[in-house]
Amino acid sequence: MSEFQAVIDGEALEKRLESVRTVPFHQFLGLRIEEVSPGSARLTLPASDAMRNNEGILHGGITYALLDVACYCAAAPLFGNDENAVSHDIHVSVLRSAGDQDVELRGRVLKRGRNIIFGESEAWSGGKLIARAAVTKSIVSLKR
Repeated sequence: MSEFQAVIDGEALEKRLESVRTVPFHQFLGLRIEEVSPGSARLTLPASDAMRNNEGILHGGITYALLDVACYCAAAPLFGNDENAVSHDIHVSVLRSAGDQDVELRGRVLKRGRNIIFGESEAWSGGKLIARAAVTKSIVSLKR
């Protein structure tokens, strides 16, 4: 059970998640948001030859980017209706290559402060942890 309670209403949350789904890069990758709850999220990146580098393995830059997205999705239920978040800092450690299987991305919020969200995310493939990240997001107002 999550220690966090949703702040955002359902319609505003769906807008935030739809903004993730409609990013052309995410659409190209076939990224799927599987599950989102207050403080956690699970996404899937289907295996594809288009994402491989010259060595035939998943390009690291894709992994880094999607670890950040997983944290955003975990944080989204904790936003106010007039808030969003931008990446402030991310540190990624790669443990192994993904191979040729789908990648599951798991995001988790550690702490939601007034202006900052601290999170972590992991990428798993074939039942093995392939990368993990510490992510800091700055909360921004959508009021203009």
